[in-house]
Amino acid sequence: MTPLVSIVMPSFNQAQFIEQAIVSVLEQDYPRLELIVADGGSTDNTIEILRRLRAKDSRLHWLSEPDTGPANAINKALSRVRGTHIGWLNSDDLYTAGAVRRAVDALTGPEKYALAYGHGIHVDALGNELELYPTLPPETPYNQFADGCFICQPTLFFTRAVYHMLGPLDESIQTAFDFEYWLRAFKVFSGRIGFVDDIQACSRLHDSCITMNMRYWVALEGLQVLHKHMGAAPGHWLLTYFSELLKSGASPPGGETLQEHVEKTLQRASLYLEAAELNKVRRFLIEDSQYAPLKTA
Repeated sequence: MTPLVSIVMPSFNQAQFIEQAIVSVLEQDYPRLELIVADGGSTDNTIEILRRLRAKDSRLHWLSEPDTGPANAINKALSRVRGTHIGWLNSDDLYTAGAVRRAVDALTGPEKYALAYGHGIHVDALGNELELYPTLPPETPYNQFADGCFICQPTLFFTRAVYHMLGPLDESIQTAFDFEYWLRAFKVFSGRIGFVDDIQACSRLHDSCITMNMRYWVALEGLQVLHKHMGAAPGHWLLTYFSELLKSGASPPGGETLQEHVEKTLQRASLYLEAAELNKVRRFLIEDSQYAPLKTA
């Protein structure tokens, strides 16, 4: 029997993109799927879009109520899935044609993979292609995650058994909860992770998802997650963030001066970085010419 695939989608005030995201699911060439949208109480016209699309296609299910963030929304949706295979698409991203079928083929093949992911591509707000996501294959050594996440989140599908074994997403994490879930999965299901050598999804980059405040928390939570799962974290996550902050010309989050922000960030990072790694970051900020604006920090 053809397995039912459940797609979960968190949503909050993404009326500009959510219809395209939903259509990219419902127009898949796979015969048995359901889409569960967990909306956080949107105040734009998201609800009207959901009602209209639900009236046209009963495979769409949705709820709208306050949540504590995207991880909480995804967990709500995951608790409602009926399928044996699960995909997770954000409300501003898109599946490519045939993505669900290719993922199911990988999960139901002779290898009996527990998870499977593929290539992703970044697109802008208008859907124009920007660049390929820097994806690496499943046989990549586990410690490679220290250099950054090499899985494009919307390309990944997993079996319901994975969800039951790993449990819900960590709702205490606001930005890096997917990264933390992949680290858990690669530990538990090593050797049972497949790869779809095709572009499976478009991950959208737009102003509301690339704020410096979000970059800040991605850096700090990335260190937190790596410290939790690997026992150590590299300081280059902070250097990348500081570089992006300087390049953007934006003011530091929270209305702090650059010096205040650097010191507060290093203090918070000290929870996850070993003293030698933290000192390495400090020296680099002081000595490297490209960080001249930070020399007083």
